[in-house]
Amino acid sequence: MSSDSPPQRKDAARNRERIIEAARELFSREGFDVSFDAIAQGAGVGRATLYRNFADKYALGAAIFDDNITALEALARREPRPTFMALLEAVIEQQVQCHALVPALLSARGATDMDSLGQRMNALLEGPLERARCAGEVRDDLQTMDVLGVLAMISAVMIPTATAQRRRARAQRALELVFDGLRARPR
Repeated sequence: MSSDSPPQRKDAARNRERIIEAARELFSREGFDVSFDAIAQGAGVGRATLYRNFADKYALGAAIFDDNITALEALARREPRPTFMALLEAVIEQQVQCHALVPALLSARGATDMDSLGQRMNALLEGPLERARCAGEVRDDLQTMDVLGVLAMISAVMIPTATAQRRRARAQRALELVFDGLRARPR
């Protein structure tokens, strides 16, 4: 929800949160093809309430990503600040849970505000990445776009995997392999 939207009533905000959580769970377990009826039922709301909040599954998926990025932004602001790797692992855990959304939202041109979400993800990674470069934890030529490419590769490794446990294991293994390429090398 954009920051310029008027505040919702508490019950409406609670319904919206329940819809997002039900959709997050169902998309993770059953994929993006889950019906709107199943999402409404999982959230304990009627279809009208669901449609009042989200025009379609793409808008709902974008709201889940917005919610995820908001959580990551809060993590990045915590003191002591998380390491770059801790933040990267948090992003990957979200990918494990939301694996079905990435391909669906990327294929829906114009259906969501993916550019805005991408800009927020860039901004989120910039500070921790700069600190990791300065501390010699990662290559000094590593850029945010490189990290986003790594995240896309890890996401692709998870797509054909059915369970969250197996997705998590595949993602962790991929990150271990890729991180060797991200680490700073002695000169």
